[in-house]
Amino acid sequence: MGALSSIDRRVSRRIHALELGRLDYLLAAPTLAFGEWGMPVVWVALGMAFGWRYGLALALCSLALAALTSALKRLAARTRPQPLAPRALALRALATSPSFPSGDSAQAGLVTALLILAGPLEDPRRWLFLPLAPCCMFGRVYFGAHWVGDTVVGVLLGVGVAVLARPFF
Repeated sequence: MGALSSIDRRVSRRIHALELGRLDYLLAAPTLAFGEWGMPVVWVALGMAFGWRYGLALALCSLALAALTSALKRLAARTRPQPLAPRALALRALATSPSFPSGDSAQAGLVTALLILAGPLEDPRRWLFLPLAPCCMFGRVYFGAHWVGDTVVGVLLGVGVAVLARPFF
């Protein structure tokens, strides 16, 4: 486990050290979209686009996933990284709970997987949603809220919940 932790910190620190300047503003959208303030907007938007049942089922899955990640955060109690480079937006200040696993990345994994597995699009257009989770993951690490490993485990949890919940969609 020590080797994985070392790799995780080394890769994360390279991302923390990046300086993207004005691109910070563009990267803020996927970074914040799957957080506690953004997810209700996602529920409503997808409910309006795909029907209220889809939005309600997504909201219930999302709340269950939030409870799971919150419990795991308390168990793991991993400290958040300290960003190494200045950012145009101080999003790191918004992250106050323990780092592991990334709840935002878990929600991004859930939404991405459900849009691909249980969304109304049956043709190749459904794969257009695939970048949602990686963009969120990168942003969470870039703004110093998480280590890479936190986001990977978060997305895996979200995808797992999506796979279990797929029959309800």
